[in-house]
Amino acid sequence: MIYGRPSNKQPSKKQPIKWIVLEANENEALLISLYGLDCKEYDNHKDSNDITWENCDLRKWLNDDFLKYAFSEEEIKRIKFSELKNDDNPECDTKGGNDTTDRIFCLSINEVEQYFSSDDARKCKPTAYAVKQHAFVEDGYCDWMLRSPGMTNFHVAMYNVDETCPYGSVVDNPNTIRPALRIICNQ
Repeated sequence: MIYGRPSNKQPSKKQPIKWIVLEANENEALLISLYGLDCKEYDNHKDSNDITWENCDLRKWLNDDFLKYAFSEEEIKRIKFSELKNDDNPECDTKGGNDTTDRIFCLSINEVEQYFSSDDARKCKPTAYAVKQHAFVEDGYCDWMLRSPGMTNFHVAMYNVDETCPYGSVVDNPNTIRPALRIICNQ
């Protein structure tokens, strides 16, 4: 699977995405990018204080522009529509909103805790492109955005450089994106 931004030297060259397999069976596999790929706002509606994954700009971007740019038509056919449970924030009790069906998504707080056994396993390095887009980097690692709400619905939960931050970042603050998806196996 391919993703990248054109460089000045090679305007049409994309870099391959490296994936981590979080879960797999004979029919499908859940993947997350090894690196933080880009830096985006969760949502740029500064006048709203009730943003959830269902209605955020990042969800639209991942399932439209990113999907079309990063994957070939053949690859898109293998990306499964995933039924996502958008749980409330377990620490702050902020409402997670309606469940959604997406091809590309960010993990939730609960999924991060389920699929990564330790804070060290959750650490993520950014791509050079993400750094150019102002990804926060500390000791070579970046924060990465989750789909769960933060302390209010004007915040989004994050995985900080070394721990899950359920209080999060304001939704219009650009943060590193680490996409996840389920692929159909044996097709």
